[in-house]
Amino acid sequence: MRSTSAISAAPQFAATVFAGSASSVTTAVVALVIAGCASAPTAPVSGEPAGAPEPPSLGFFSHIKVPDGLDPALRLAGKGVQIFRCEQRADGWQWSFRVPEADLVDGSGRVVVHHGANFSFEHVDGSRLLGTIAAFDEAPRSTDLRWLLFSTRSFGTGELANVTYAQRVNTAGGMPPAHCEAKEQNQLLRVDFSADFIFYKPR
Repeated sequence: MRSTSAISAAPQFAATVFAGSASSVTTAVVALVIAGCASAPTAPVSGEPAGAPEPPSLGFFSHIKVPDGLDPALRLAGKGVQIFRCEQRADGWQWSFRVPEADLVDGSGRVVVHHGANFSFEHVDGSRLLGTIAAFDEAPRSTDLRWLLFSTRSFGTGELANVTYAQRVNTAGGMPPAHCEAKEQNQLLRVDFSADFIFYKPR
């Protein structure tokens, strides 16, 4: 927005310009146009695509790299719990994994996918995935969940349609204590975790 002093000076400036030659008028008009363009902010284009999400940074020997011919189509941040049950195993009582429960949000913080039983992913638009663990990497810290590669089957139309692979990376938390006790038999334990999820489609 022009200042008050600039506005008040406009008549005097115009008089000076029009008192000069035609070339002076042209030069002044061009200068005004350039100055106006330089000072005017550029408004963002509504609905402009944000671009493809970045794939995760993985080590050279990572087991969870996706096959060739796939591109990341969607990247979401997940937060929820891993649910375990106290069960007796050959080497004693342990917390056995049962199911994940997490909400996945987009860049604006809106929940768009629910992650649940059978490594399922259900989008708010009705599309969904069923995942199978294809590979894993150990997390950098033993207190964090493994990083996973899922092969997926998609159902319905929407954001998750045609997704064939997904990754769970950048995990934090989610690991239970090493053992439970007989008195805790069949009790459930919910352990908080967070992770990033990247979904891939064929090119």
